[in-house]
Amino acid sequence: MTSSKKQLCRISIFRALIAVIAISPSVLADFNQTSDLYQRLFTGIDTRVHPSVNTSIPKNVYVVLNLLSLRQIVQTEQYFVINAWLAMTWQDEIRSWDPSDYGGVKFVYPGMDSMWRPKVIITNSIGERDVFSDDPAPLTLACDGTARWSPGSVFYLSCPMDMTYFPFDRQKCSIIFLTQEYGTDVNLIPARNPVNTNGYSGHGEWELKSTSARSRVVLYEGVTYSRLVYNFEFKRRSEFYLMNVLVPVILMSLLSPLVFALPEESGERVSFSITLLLSLAVFMGIVAGHLPQSSQPLPIAIVYLFTLLIHCGLCVVFSVLHLKWEQHKKNHREAEMVKTPKQCHQPRPQEQNHQNVPKQNGHVALEDI
Repeated sequence: MTSSKKQLCRISIFRALIAVIAISPSVLADFNQTSDLYQRLFTGIDTRVHPSVNTSIPKNVYVVLNLLSLRQIVQTEQYFVINAWLAMTWQDEIRSWDPSDYGGVKFVYPGMDSMWRPKVIITNSIGERDVFSDDPAPLTLACDGTARWSPGSVFYLSCPMDMTYFPFDRQKCSIIFLTQEYGTDVNLIPARNPVNTNGYSGHGEWELKSTSARSRVVLYEGVTYSRLVYNFEFKRRSEFYLMNVLVPVILMSLLSPLVFALPEESGERVSFSITLLLSLAVFMGIVAGHLPQSSQPLPIAIVYLFTLLIHCGLCVVFSVLHLKWEQHKKNHREAEMVKTPKQCHQPRPQEQNHQNVPKQNGHVALEDI
């Protein structure tokens, strides 16, 4: 490399260093600038009041439910478990700043007690209702006053289930959020895409068919509250129950009438029908173990199995009665044979004809001598 080229390269590097030094104070924030920003934003402001210039207007909180997985649906106790987190967004009208005044800082991350956040409970939870009371999910505040909070948990939620068409059923379950503040203070509103299923991992037994959300203000004892309801529709994957329960039961129901095709002398009629009866009772217990202990509505599968159980029981009864009747007829025939006296020996017609043969060709019969 010639000396002119080396000198040109040194000049270029020097100019680049000067440019970086010149723009760095306006782009990079130091510790003192960020600390001053936190002090200005989160000191001396009451966090119990929602951050609005006019507090008589309800604060709109936009909510997106991010569904991660369906853990289980417990049919016998009628509840379901999901893993999800919420993305709550609202506008903070009190806190905002110009990033150029603080070294380009556009976002800050206050503590849980440093600013206001909506207080919500889950009304259909079978565990704790206030599941977000001590949630460590961080708050995020943007320079334009947009606040974001993303709490999440594993929710245990009650869900009344209709098992009429088990195992070809669909279940509609929901999660209900209710504000602890009055409806005049906070208004929960579902976002444009209320349920995000991009991270949903699926389930082996249930298929998520649809989701929806609705928000309304409810009146309770003269006080209004904002309520947000997310609905889920799950369809059962019926292949497992079809191959392991329904098909064997249908085959056994077709075998029940074959008990009358067995010969009476085999002695296997009653044992065959009793075996089928016990098998149906076992399958009925298996199906009942997957259903809630409720008779309203009564599942069609239980009615079908109960009908087959009665049918198989009647086959046992009629098999026993038929064998008893056949045994009675056999005993009656044997008794009739014992009571009938033995008849004397009568000459056969051939013998009578032989005794009455006339004399022929000069031969004399034995009786004429």
